[in-house]
Amino acid sequence: MLRGETAFRLRCLAVASCVVVACGVLGVSAGAAEVRHYERVSPADKGSGDIIGEGLAIVAAKSGDGATFESRLVFGDALGSGNVGRTTYLARRGADGQWSTHGITPRSRPDAIQVLTSGTKVEVFSDDLSRALVWAYDLPALTDDAPDLNNFYIEDTATGALRTISHSQADPLTLIDFFNRTLWGASADLKHVGVVSATRMLSEAAPGVENAYKWDDGALSLVGLLPDDTVPSGGSTIAPVDTRATMSADGSRSIFLSGGQLYLHVDGGRSMLVSQPEGSDTNPASNVHFEGMTPDGKTVFFVTDSPLLTGPDGDNASGPDLYRFTETADPAGDSNLTLITTSGGALNDPPGYGAALVGMSDDGRRVYVHDSGGRLDVWEEGSGIRTVDPTVTRGGELPKHLSLTATPGNARVSADGEWLAYITQRPFDPIDRMYLYSLRDDRFTCVSCPSDASLIPTLTNSGRLDYDGFRPRFLSNDGTVFFSATADLVPQDSNGVADVYEYDGPSRTLTLLTSGKSRQPSMFADASASGDDVFFVTRQQLVASDTDDYVDLYDVRVGAAPPSQPSLVAPPCDGDACQGTLSGAPADDSLGSLSFEGDETSGPGARGAGLTVRRSVAFQGAAGLLGVKLKSAGRLRWSGRGLIADSVKRGSAGRVRLHLRLNHRARAGLRRSGRYVTTVHLRMFAPDGTKATGAVRVIFSAAARKGR
Repeated sequence: MLRGETAFRLRCLAVASCVVVACGVLGVSAGAAEVRHYERVSPADKGSGDIIGEGLAIVAAKSGDGATFESRLVFGDALGSGNVGRTTYLARRGADGQWSTHGITPRSRPDAIQVLTSGTKVEVFSDDLSRALVWAYDLPALTDDAPDLNNFYIEDTATGALRTISHSQADPLTLIDFFNRTLWGASADLKHVGVVSATRMLSEAAPGVENAYKWDDGALSLVGLLPDDTVPSGGSTIAPVDTRATMSADGSRSIFLSGGQLYLHVDGGRSMLVSQPEGSDTNPASNVHFEGMTPDGKTVFFVTDSPLLTGPDGDNASGPDLYRFTETADPAGDSNLTLITTSGGALNDPPGYGAALVGMSDDGRRVYVHDSGGRLDVWEEGSGIRTVDPTVTRGGELPKHLSLTATPGNARVSADGEWLAYITQRPFDPIDRMYLYSLRDDRFTCVSCPSDASLIPTLTNSGRLDYDGFRPRFLSNDGTVFFSATADLVPQDSNGVADVYEYDGPSRTLTLLTSGKSRQPSMFADASASGDDVFFVTRQQLVASDTDDYVDLYDVRVGAAPPSQPSLVAPPCDGDACQGTLSGAPADDSLGSLSFEGDETSGPGARGAGLTVRRSVAFQGAAGLLGVKLKSAGRLRWSGRGLIADSVKRGSAGRVRLHLRLNHRARAGLRRSGRYVTTVHLRMFAPDGTKATGAVRVIFSAAARKGR
């Protein structure tokens, strides 16, 4: 093995596009994603067995400095196993770059039967993994919980300290109150959690019916209040369940249902009737289904069969349509509703959460909708709705029922709404394929074709139930997608088993993140919000300290690694051979020949951001590659008259090639005159906050293409 490692390192040193680091070696193609290295997240001592590499048990911290996983084995400082013999562990990266692990499943009652009825299960985490929602049977560490019943708790994952959520201040709880594990919404920091109970937990709640409550870092309040501050006699509930999206990220706003109507409750203020008609038909809305809300909770989306807006531009089609409610200072007097769909075909079969709304931008001004006719539409404020994926004309591919990003599903939307990543499946074809849609370019790319794509690992098979309220972050806000594929999508992937890939939307580059050589599969599990940390499970030994064949959790991380763990295995690469060819690329985007004219020009920022580029270049054709030398890591953006603006992110200094492309109007001008001249404006943003700018004159010629 050591001889093989030495030979591999010598081979890598001879290739400019291979990078050797201490924790791992990762081949990166020219113009591809950032230099990355491997870090083993799970410990060397795992109790002589696998971690559980399946389902959604692996959850990454938003920052990428932590990750949770499960095992059927007890090791380290774990106190015991939980539901059906599973123990949850939390791994953290320290200041020295090393990972440490401790068990976070609390000690259960000795007489508790660890099955579905009275098990202990760590359910949901805060974004930073510092808190966890725990469902358990009368934990012995506390005395204020309901005795001999299932309870909900909040755990401090660093200290193991517990606080009871399901503590009634009125009537005693009963066996059925929290018998079934259910999540009714949660804030990003898990200091605010929704609760629904048929038992009065507060004296002001309506008796004999369900009431919606909220736990605010120790204080319980009644959420189910009508706009006149009265408690509805019929009670209130929070639906759908098993998602945190019924509450805003800061916990200040919560939705609830009462009498078939949808309301938004604001802390310190009154509730608002979300499904209030604003047209000539003043009848209460029927078949109201919550679809989602923006992170700030000020914009709510829902489906109803009723025409809440009437008139020439109102809801004049029978059937379910999607509405947007926007919070205002006077919701009873202001116009709060916007009609998103107008065909009466918003998907509502089966009815419920996530059927119509695929996703939206954080400000709610760009909305992706799943139509009952099998179409994928996008609505933009000020522009209306249009079809972006008429699936009937795309080889018969039909999107699955897509869910909002807070629950396990097959679609994610970037914060600005510019990118949509989703999975489709052909009828009678078991292969799932990952697509990325660019709203700015109106461009589809099948990033996994011709292979299938997976977002959930399946290396072990122990019947793992998925986490409620979670699914992997497989789309970054800059248009980067992560997934597993079983086919060999690039030449360096030759093992015929699952490997992990990264597709960079702006640069349209596919990169292999795992070795592609091992007989052992590697499968994507989760990623940080930035995409700098990508977590996957594998039996392959990727660092020197990994000496067994058990399933481990790894992080393939952007940047150079600390000199602590020499690599034993890594993917070799050879220049552009690391980059695969994707289906769906427009034929007229083929690169023309490239020539340089004039001297180089440099942008400012000698110690921070900086770039060097030719003063002018000439392309034959409507597209070409522009070489730029970066003086630091960071993001480079480019734009110009007639150009499709784009950006690329790099983890280190070096040369990058920009894919310059004319837009449709400029292409038409090039065809008419045979020549198109423009200026590319470059802006470089370094991690330390410094910036650099540059400009280059570009001449596009319609002469015959050469050198292809």
